[in-house]
Amino acid sequence: MDKKRIRDEVIEILCNKLHNLPPPNDEDDFDYEHQALVPDITKDPLDVAEVAMDLEDAFGVNFEEALPGDTGMETIGKVVEYLDLRINGRAKAAAGKKADD
Repeated sequence: MDKKRIRDEVIEILCNKLHNLPPPNDEDDFDYEHQALVPDITKDPLDVAEVAMDLEDAFGVNFEEALPGDTGMETIGKVVEYLDLRINGRAKAAAGKKADD
C-alpha cells in the first residue's frame, strides 16, 4: 500500500471520528501533515482510543509503543509515517523472507 493511500485513509478515518478536523477538500490548503491530534483536534482520551482501534482495524497493525496523539505520534503526518513503516516494512520483510526460501 503506498503512502498516499495510507494518508488518505487515515485522514478519512480521523475526519469521520473527530468532527473538529475538516474533511479533505480539493480547494482547501489545510495542513494535515503537521496537525496535532491532541489537544488541537481532541482532548478526550476516549476519542484517541477509538481512533487507534479504527486505524488498527483498517490497517491490520497494533499501536504498541504509543497511541496517536502521544509522544512520537503527535501529528497526523507522524501517524501516517508510523503506519507506512509498519505496513510497508512488514511487506518488505515478507518479500525478503520469500527470496531466502
